[in-house]
Amino acid sequence: MPAPTTIGHLIDEQLPADLREFLHTAGEHAAGEGFRLFLVGGMVRDLLLGRLSRDPDLLVQSANPSMSDAPDLANMLAKALGGEVASVSQFGTAKLRVSGFEADLATARQETYASSGALPDVTPATIEEDQARRDFTVNTLAADLSPDAFGTLLDLHGGADDLQQGTLRVLHDRSFQDDPTRLLRAARYETRLGLHMARETEAAARRDAERLKHVSGDRVRHELERIFEEAQPELPLARADDLVLFQTLVSTLEWAPELSRAVQAIREAGHETTPLLYLALLSVPLAKGNSEALVARLNASAPWAEVIRDTHTLRVRLPSLATEKILPSTVYARLSGLTTESILAWSALAPDQTIRGLLLSFLMKWQSVKPHLTGDDLLALGVPQGPQIGELLQELLNARLDDVVVTRDDEEVLVKDRIAG
Repeated sequence: MPAPTTIGHLIDEQLPADLREFLHTAGEHAAGEGFRLFLVGGMVRDLLLGRLSRDPDLLVQSANPSMSDAPDLANMLAKALGGEVASVSQFGTAKLRVSGFEADLATARQETYASSGALPDVTPATIEEDQARRDFTVNTLAADLSPDAFGTLLDLHGGADDLQQGTLRVLHDRSFQDDPTRLLRAARYETRLGLHMARETEAAARRDAERLKHVSGDRVRHELERIFEEAQPELPLARADDLVLFQTLVSTLEWAPELSRAVQAIREAGHETTPLLYLALLSVPLAKGNSEALVARLNASAPWAEVIRDTHTLRVRLPSLATEKILPSTVYARLSGLTTESILAWSALAPDQTIRGLLLSFLMKWQSVKPHLTGDDLLALGVPQGPQIGELLQELLNARLDDVVVTRDDEEVLVKDRIAG
């Protein structure tokens, strides 16, 4: 089947009316002001794949290309359509809010890299030159939004054909060297879109995996965040491990097959698989030194650092939960304050089934237990203001966890006994 040459009919058939109208109107305004305007990125790809997409990416070029092209057109469209320009960046991009959705406008540009993994130096360019800097051929597709050629595809790199064939292909052999974050992106796109890397692309990925060492922690973390937000993050994580990407970050970091099985077990048990759960699972095999190395390598934000460190802390504490007839209050003391993600990860991976059960009991039952009585109640019962209030509240919590007391009356009896004593 020949590759498609237009998506105008797909825009009109698949997109909601407000978005469809916006694209037509934006194209008309842009043409009237002397701009070339193209729909690019995920929406073009998703339309060809029959997938839902909401927020459009637009590429802008004026008659005399300037890095202000996209911000200039965004301001014109905001004024004409009653929207607002929410943000503008130094790279010639602008975010336009209108009619309940957001459109990202980017100035057509060229990029050069001072070194592998560095942020690019950008200069204004034509639409055609911009498409040549893209990561993969399936992301080079651009649809003209001008009234005379609405929906016509600009496909200079065989992206439509690759999409039809289910192939993920870089535009040139140095692509991963120019921007090594494309390595993690390749794993994500492959699994999300159901594509497979072309043979030469996979060979380049394996050859250039070490280049990830030169990428800043912030950029690596951003790519991992996007993987963690996928519907099934375990798939791109397994593919990234197959490409030996994680070992370039920390030598002992890996996504072993048992981690994917753990995700499946957690899902089947009905637990929520939040993005940071996958970070905890990645951290499970790490010893303390390597945990801290991962925190440093990713320039981890506070929530990320907490999950990584808590996962190691729990690794150290697990043997103390293996005590015969351990009380719920003791389990609570060992686990209280640790992140849910670290506990949930070990609940699927702890070597002892009894320990796994204790971890799940904490998450599903014990961590939400509280005494019926409050500090004010204790004061009303005659407990003097001071540290004894906190001590008694902790004793009441432990007693509730261990079923020593059940009702409010039981708690009052315990408190009165302590006062009398």
